[in-house]
Parts: sequence; C-alpha cells; structure tokens
Amino acid sequence: MKTAWPEMELTQLSPVTAVTFNYDYYEDNCQYHHLQHMSTFLPVLYTAVFLVGIIGNSILIVALVCKRRIQRLIDIFIINLAASDFIFLITLPFWVDKEASDGSWRVGSFLCKASSYIISVNMYCSILLLTCMSADRYLAIMYPSTARRVRTRSYASGLCISVWLLSCCLGMPTLLSRELKEHYGKTYCTDKAMTEAKQIASLMILILAFFFPLLSILTFYCSITRKLCVHYQKSGKHDKKLRKSIKIVFIVVAAFVISWVPFNLFKLMAILWGLLKPPDCFPDLAAQLGMKQSLENAGLAFHLLWGRYCLPNWCHV
Repeated sequence: MKTAWPEMELTQLSPVTAVTFNYDYYEDNCQYHHLQHMSTFLPVLYTAVFLVGIIGNSILIVALVCKRRIQRLIDIFIINLAASDFIFLITLPFWVDKEASDGSWRVGSFLCKASSYIISVNMYCSILLLTCMSADRYLAIMYPSTARRVRTRSYASGLCISVWLLSCCLGMPTLLSRELKEHYGKTYCTDKAMTEAKQIASLMILILAFFFPLLSILTFYCSITRKLCVHYQKSGKHDKKLRKSIKIVFIVVAAFVISWVPFNLFKLMAILWGLLKPPDCFPDLAAQLGMKQSLENAGLAFHLLWGRYCLPNWCHV
C-alpha cells in the first residue's frame, strides 16, 4: 500500500507546480542500517589495516628521510603520499569504536568532523599526488629533453605544497557538513541535509577533483605504455630499472583505484539520486556502503602494495 508523502506542501504556480518536501521528516525516519556481522568483522579489519599501515608507512618515511640525499623526484612525491596515508590511519581507531558500538559515535562532535575531514583531505591529496607522479613520469618518458630542464627538487616540492593546500580546501565541505544526530537513543556521525545547490556543488567537486584526475592518470599511463612498447620493439632491449620504476607507480595507482573508486561511485549515485528523486534513505545508505567497501578494499590494496611489492623491493631501489 502506498503512503502519501508526509507534510508535503503544494503551491499552485502558473504554469508549474512547486513542491516543497519536509526533509526533516526523512532525516528523522531514515534508520541507520548496521550490516549484520560488521560490528565484529570491520573492527578487526580496521585494526589490522591500522597496525600494518602505521608500521609500513613509518618504515617507508624513515627510509626515505634518512637517505643521505633524496636524488629522485619520485621520492618526494612518495614521502608526501605516505605522510597523507599516515595521517588518515590515525583516524581509524575512531571508526573501529564506531563499528564496535553498532554504528553509534561516542567520541564527540569535534572528532566526528575532524576524522571525516582528514579522510576527505587524504583522498584528494592521494589522487592529486598520483596525478602529479603520473604527469612527471609522462614528461620524463615522452619529452626527456624538456624534462631535464623542468624537473627539479623545487619543482616537485612546489607541486606537493600546492597539492596539500588544495586538498585542505577541497575537504572543507566535508568538515562543514558533518554533525552528530540522535536516533533512537544513539548518537551518529552523519551528514547534514543538503540543499539542491550544495548537491550540485558536491557533484562538480567530485567530477573535477576525483574523476577528472583519475581519467588523467589512466591517460598518462596508456600513453607511457604505448611509448615503451614501441621503444622495446625497436631497440630489442629492456631497461630493467625503468620498468621497475614504472611498475611501482602502476601498483600505487592500482591500490588507490581499488580503495577509493567504490566510495566515489556510491557517492556519485547518492548525489544523482538526491537530485533526481524525492528525499529518502538511499543516499545515506549508499554513502555508508561505499565507505565500508572502500575501507575493506583499502586493507586488500595495502597488503598488495606494501606487503607484496614495495617494501621487499625498496631496499634495492
């Protein structure tokens, strides 16, 4: 049996009818679904990712910083990427507590906003740093004479500083949109109701700051792969050091894609659903499932990246 929309106001305007929905009703009546068995599985997974991540990134940062001299520009990008991941990992204990308590948030409003903001900054920082790394590899391989003039340590450091500043700015909407809400006697860290204008702005940021850089990365590496294939076929020689360097960056990019694409696809679906359909519970549930999937994938990607390739090979780079 269909139920009429509650508290719907209809105002006759010639020649169209304006409809105003009571969003507060949906905020109050959308239950926060906690998936079965997640209160046991996710805390264990997040704890494992936290421990392995802290140890792995610490070793990586110390190994790079303690080198007598950072000679390769890619080292500068990797240090910043590891620092971004390290800051993100610090927030995981709060999400462990959240999942262990059936989704309720027990550590206050400040940490609700701050941890969500840090995750957002980490995502943008990672995608932008990987875009810079991909562009740097593209320039070095496709235009080596130009690269020798342009690629300096100050060039790489300037790019990294710009990426951090831009990422902090791009994360501000997340900081401003998070709040604590009471539902059935429990406190949840969730998003505020968004107006149509804010949803459109979020859609534009998502496209320009995630999907466009992701497309750029894929384009750079497709071009690099074609160039190397042609070079190897003509010369009949294989530069092992060059292939190893490219392979490492490929794996880093693959790990990022596995970790963040599910969340952003769910986020895109949630925004589009909110723009095209009357308000309901789908956007919250989609974002919730997307974040769970991304964090689960992050554990797999982290093992793939550090445990199987980067750390065992780093000593030989």
